[in-house]
Amino acid sequence: MQDATAQMAVLQFISSGLPEAAVPSTIHCDHLIEAQIEGKQDLDRANDINGEVYNFLGSAAAKFGLGYWKPTRA
Repeated sequence: MQDATAQMAVLQFISSGLPEAAVPSTIHCDHLIEAQIEGKQDLDRANDINGEVYNFLGSAAAKFGLGYWKPTRA
């Protein structure tokens, strides 16, 4: 799942009441990074603006057995 849509997917999964994902799944946090200045500054800006989203997705992934790829520079 990508970060932009994974928020709703994870919320829907949580409402299902299942203890963990039935199939291997991962969340990739790279779609909320906007290319505006250069790599490091854009990544720092995305972390500042979307930090709450990234924290939610990371903690939900850990709780429900999902893979999590946090936003990083290539």
